Amino acid sequence: MGIDAMTKLALITGASAGIGNEACTLFARNGCRVVALSRKPTGVESADLELALDIESFEQIEGLAGTLEAEIAAAERVILVNNSGYGQFGALRDLSESMWQKQFSTHVFGPIKLAALCLRLCEQHGKPLRVIAVSSVLSIVPQKMKGAYCAAKSAMNTAHESFWFDEQGSKSLESVSLVLPGPVKTRFREHALAALQPVLGRASAVHREKYQAMEAALAPGASIKPFTASASDVAQKIYKAAEVTRPKPRYLVTPQTYAAEFITRFIPRSIQRILFS
Repeated sequence: MGIDAMTKLALITGASAGIGNEACTLFARNGCRVVALSRKPTGVESADLELALDIESFEQIEGLAGTLEAEIAAAERVILVNNSGYGQFGALRDLSESMWQKQFSTHVFGPIKLAALCLRLCEQHGKPLRVIAVSSVLSIVPQKMKGAYCAAKSAMNTAHESFWFDEQGSKSLESVSLVLPGPVKTRFREHALAALQPVLGRASAVHREKYQAMEAALAPGASIKPFTASASDVAQKIYKAAEVTRPKPRYLVTPQTYAAEFITRFIPRSIQRILFS
C-alpha cells in the first residue's frame, strides 16, 4: 500500500506478537498508517509496512533512517511505540555480562536511540511526535530472581522521562508516556523460560529451590495469576496515550500496578522489603 499524504503514522516495535501486534491492529482500525518493526517479521496483517529491526543494534536503527524519513515526511503526526522487550530472569550473581547487556540494549539503549532518530526526522520535517514506552510493574517494585529485568525496566522509565526533559525545547516532541502493565496474557513467560535456560547451567547451588519454583511458574500450563490483563487491554492504554489531548506521563494497567504504585509511595521501605520478599 502506498503512503497517503497527511495521515497519522504509528511506528510500533515488538510488533510480531502480543501487545505490539494488538497495538498494530488497534491503530490500523482507527485509521492510522502502521509500520510494524520486529526482529523477525512474521506478516502482521494490520500493518501497512513491516520492517526487520533488531532493537539492540544502533547500526540497524540508523539503517532505517531513509525509510522512516519517507514515512514521516508524508505523515500528519507520528506515534512511536517502544514495545520490544523480554525478561531475563535469574539470581543477579548468576547472570553473564552478555545477559545484562542484552537486557539494557533491548529496554533502554535501543528504544532511546530509535526515539532520538524519530525526533530528528520529525524536526526536519516539522511533524509532531509522541513517544510511548511499554514498561512494567516491575519497573517500580523489586522482585527476587528478576533483578536484571526490574533494573532494565526501571532504567527504561528514567531514560524516557529524561528524554522528555532533555528535549523540552523541541517543537516536535509533544509527549513521552509510559505504560506500566502487570501480568499480561502473552508469550512473555515462554520467552522468559527460554532465556532462563542458559542461566541454569551456571546457577548457584544456594538458589536451586528458587530456580525450580521459577521454572514451574514459567512452564506451559502453569496457572495464570489473578487479574492478568489481555494484550488488548494494554493496547487500549497505548492508544489512549497516543490520542488524548493531554497524555499522562504514566498509564497503569492491572490492579497489581496500582497496588505497587501505592505501596512505593506511601509504605515505609522496611515494610516494602517484607511485602516484596
